[in-house]
Amino acid sequence: MFKRYIFVSLLFIGLASQNVAANPDVDAALVNTQDCLRKQNCDTANSVAGKAANEQALKAVAGDAVKQQALYALSADILPILVQQSGGDPAKMQAIIMKAQNDPAAFLNSLPADIRAKIQTLSSSVGNDSLGQHR
Repeated sequence: MFKRYIFVSLLFIGLASQNVAANPDVDAALVNTQDCLRKQNCDTANSVAGKAANEQALKAVAGDAVKQQALYALSADILPILVQQSGGDPAKMQAIIMKAQNDPAAFLNSLPADIRAKIQTLSSSVGNDSLGQHR
């Protein structure tokens, strides 16, 4: 169970490095940010912070690029939940991310069952050694 909590925190590496700008068209911003997370081909992903987050994400999955992509895909899946919880307010979204990093169990429990299952599957596929580096 602890491994899943660590992994939830690591999901936020991807989310925290992305820029969900305040935008009157939240739906378009959401789709663009999800696309950025999934494809890692946007300006934010190529920024210094984005590259650092990318390295952390790769370390979190023991250097496995396929699992890294799955981590980003999960982050993209979680993003609409964050938008809903924050009402689209980037400051509130950042506060939710910070709270989730401090209490990943509570955040994990707030997610839909299908996303919790994806997190569990991905975290189980990553060896304890790679997660142990991040404790």
